[in-house]
Amino acid sequence: MENVKSKHKKSNKNGTGKKGFSAFIIIAAIIIILLIVFTAAQKLGNMTVTAMVSDVKSYFMSLGAGDGYPYSIKADEVKGMTINNKNVVLLLNDKTTTLTPTAKEIMPTNHKYSNPVMKQNGSKIIVYDLDSGKFRVQSGSDITKEYELDNKIMAAAIGADGNYAVASYGDDVQSVLTVYSKRHKKDFIWNFKNERVVDIALSDNGKYAAVAVLNYSDAKVYSKLYVFNFTSEDYEACFEYKNSILVKVDYVRGENIIAVGNNIRSYINSKMKKTDLSFGSDELHNYCMADNGVSAQITSRYGSSLLSTLTVYSNKNAAEYTVDFDHEVKWVDTDGKYTAVLFDKEIKTYNKKGEQIGDIAFDGEPVRVEIDGTKVYLLTLVGIECFNTKDDTAESR
Repeated sequence: MENVKSKHKKSNKNGTGKKGFSAFIIIAAIIIILLIVFTAAQKLGNMTVTAMVSDVKSYFMSLGAGDGYPYSIKADEVKGMTINNKNVVLLLNDKTTTLTPTAKEIMPTNHKYSNPVMKQNGSKIIVYDLDSGKFRVQSGSDITKEYELDNKIMAAAIGADGNYAVASYGDDVQSVLTVYSKRHKKDFIWNFKNERVVDIALSDNGKYAAVAVLNYSDAKVYSKLYVFNFTSEDYEACFEYKNSILVKVDYVRGENIIAVGNNIRSYINSKMKKTDLSFGSDELHNYCMADNGVSAQITSRYGSSLLSTLTVYSNKNAAEYTVDFDHEVKWVDTDGKYTAVLFDKEIKTYNKKGEQIGDIAFDGEPVRVEIDGTKVYLLTLVGIECFNTKDDTAESR
């Protein structure tokens, strides 16, 4: 009856009804707010107009509910999975796509990479193909730049500043590191004659890169870590790890660096002073770092995957707490406040004090877990489920 009654309401003098006028006011207010934010972003330089447009686009596309979790998808289709702004970001065999908190799919963007890898920093994404020289930079679903290098890519990274780096095989050298500015201009190039790039990290201010590489000497494989200042023609520092294989490097709290390897955790402060923590007889099994620099690692005691230890570190590299387990850990993830540990048939969640706050039972064969505040997302062989962090009730049940 509301539609019938509205037909008899009097129009104002300019022919706009109350509802139409209210809608106009709301839209006008949104436009004004967006203009203010756009202007501020341009002045501050922390957010590009492209990123802002992408975030606004994502917001409007996410309006309306999906069918909820579980979300049906085969695990072998999922090549990458992460969380951004409460949405699940997926790299699939043929596209990148995003799931809202109600499992509504938004912003699908196709690709034709045969062996894709995704690295993310907020809404900024770099997707590259290990089987070719192809890669692209995205802001949400918007592709801001695409490339095809002559040689295959081995590693890549994207920074908070919007710059990005790609390491590829060289013609006359083992590896070539190329860093691009957020305006897609080549900012820095470095040739590694005999070393293979394993991982790259870019500082939040866009001025530095930390690069973990593998070297071979005297019939032995070991790691090095290079630190580059893009205004210098030479590296700022180089550290050797004669008895370790580095697998991950990150910047934390400005220009401080965390590098982890099979048997070591290395902290390098902004003055290039290095402090190493050896795992002794233990071995690294899983590792992750949250956006705020808090990290969680699983080590296998005495090299046995059936004896595991969780250690959570602050962004100042201080061990906050440890938890021992007597069965194998499949995956670990932290959002900087909460940590989720995945086992065969359960997920244990912990707060930042190391107190267990959830024991989540599930069916199916687990692959990986992602935690985001009050929600835990589990990828199994047949789909994605969503649970509450602080209890054992699945939203889908």
